[in-house]
This record gives sequence, structure tokens and C-alpha cells, in this order.
Amino acid sequence: METKTKRRLGAIGGGIALACVAGIALAAYLSTGAGTAEGSSTTAVNSTITPENGATGLYPGATTTTTVTVNNPNQYPVVVASISPGTSNATAGNCPAGTVTTAGLTNPAGTIPPGGTGSYTLTAKMIGNPDNACQGQSFTLPLTASLASAAG
Repeated sequence: METKTKRRLGAIGGGIALACVAGIALAAYLSTGAGTAEGSSTTAVNSTITPENGATGLYPGATTTTTVTVNNPNQYPVVVASISPGTSNATAGNCPAGTVTTAGLTNPAGTIPPGGTGSYTLTAKMIGNPDNACQGQSFTLPLTASLASAAG
């Protein structure tokens, strides 16, 4: 009888040991943890607009095109949301401000990659009755580009 009792005690002990191991394994699967994560964002860097090729051959009432380059100094791709209309400054040769204008652009196609550039064509027009001092002049037209992130 002792053998049967030993076997029963061994089986019961083994069952208890198995239950303990299963309980520990189950607890490991159900464990949780808590903590935090950190991150920081970049600061957008302003782009610049430079003339690629100027509007040539302007005369009273003439319309032509000019191309500008917009750069993207940021670490992410951008799209140009708009380029403002431009109006010429007064020239050193006494041609008055506003003699030449450009139409603006809204949502032109294309994405500028990080560190890249995009080219955009604008329509330029000289007024119909410019001052005689405007002959042979070069015109500077301030422009502003609005860019939006194209990431993700």
C-alpha cells in the first residue's frame, strides 16, 4: 500500500508542480509594463524664390512668361500652395513701381523633395502706358511662396 500511496502523493505533487509552473507561465503572458516615450519636432525653414529666366521683350501692354525656382531647405517634402502675384519695384532709371506685374499661382502641380527645388512659370505683363523712363530697364518683382508639408 505504501507504493500506491507514494504514487498518489507523487501524482498529486506533480500536478501541483505543473499547476505552479503553468501559473508562472500564465503570469508571464499577462504581465504589463508602463512608461513614456519622447519625441521632438523640427522647425520649418523658409524657402527662397529666385529667378530662373526673366521675362524678356516687354513693351507697353505685352504679356510674356518668367520662370522662378522655389527651394525646399526642409527635411521633408513640400508642395507649393501658392505663389503671390508680384508688382515691380521702382527702377534705378526712375521707372515707377507697378509697371510690370505677374499673376500668382495656386496649387501648382508637383512636390519639392527635401533639399530640392521646383520650377514654376508665371505670366508677366507690362502696363499699357508705361513712363518713357521704363525703356531698357530690368524689373524686380517681390514674390512670396506658401509651402505645405507633403510628408506622409
